[in-house]
Amino acid sequence: MPAALPLDLLPRAPLHHSFCHELAPGAHLLDAGCGEGQDARHFQQSGYVVSAIEVDITLARRASRHAELPVRVGDISTLHTVVPFDGIWACDLLPHLPACQRALMLTRLAALLKSGGILYCNLPLGERLILPAESDRPEAEARMDADELALLSSHSLHLIRQWQAPLPPEPETRIWRHLLLRKG
Repeated sequence: MPAALPLDLLPRAPLHHSFCHELAPGAHLLDAGCGEGQDARHFQQSGYVVSAIEVDITLARRASRHAELPVRVGDISTLHTVVPFDGIWACDLLPHLPACQRALMLTRLAALLKSGGILYCNLPLGERLILPAESDRPEAEARMDADELALLSSHSLHLIRQWQAPLPPEPETRIWRHLLLRKG
């Protein structure tokens, strides 16, 4: 039985549930850009094998203490692994990248996933996985368009589900687009 969520993670429970629902018990997960490690800790306490990486050394140290697991300091683009991951939690990773680098990051994340693996990622509502075409209007919001679907397909990533919701602990007035993808 999964451990009870700490109060600071209760608002994220629906996101965790959507991701974990697609995974086998004991799956090996990567928390890509783990921040202070709250999500990594939750997944570990829920019975998953968790690896974590964080580019900021101060955050990585905090995450290591908070989650009680080693956190690799570095950029996800330099991560190498012999065994691909069953799932990758990339919460708030893509928004920190310029739009022109998001496709490269998706390439990297897909390469780290095993066939059938699950990727969770998110973007602020109105932002896209790739640079918008000249004809795109800014008000084209939360639906996956043909260019984005083609990008995902080129990496053998397929949309399982997308939805709009706040990203706790941010204000409820800021809405995000959440994507759940499967490789293969």
